[in-house]
Amino acid sequence: MRRWEERLGHVHLTDGTGLAKDEHLLPGQGDQAAGEVLQELARNGYRGHIVLEVNTSNAETRAAREAALQGALGFTRTHLAHPVGV
Repeated sequence: MRRWEERLGHVHLTDGTGLAKDEHLLPGQGDQAAGEVLQELARNGYRGHIVLEVNTSNAETRAAREAALQGALGFTRTHLAHPVGV
């Protein structure tokens, strides 16, 4: 993220636990510092797109899937609204 600086135009936000496969966990469910990345983007005035790239196949119902996605959106908005060092 820091190497791209102003060239960074979009972010595919996900989380994981460090496994060799793409887990696509909801942000905050893994240990990949998704919140800190969002805060850093906000601190640097990022204005590009952020796309949630997550897997909700474990949700047993549509309502559960929607709740998971709403939680991920809330996580994203919260961390973008509270940048580190500001």
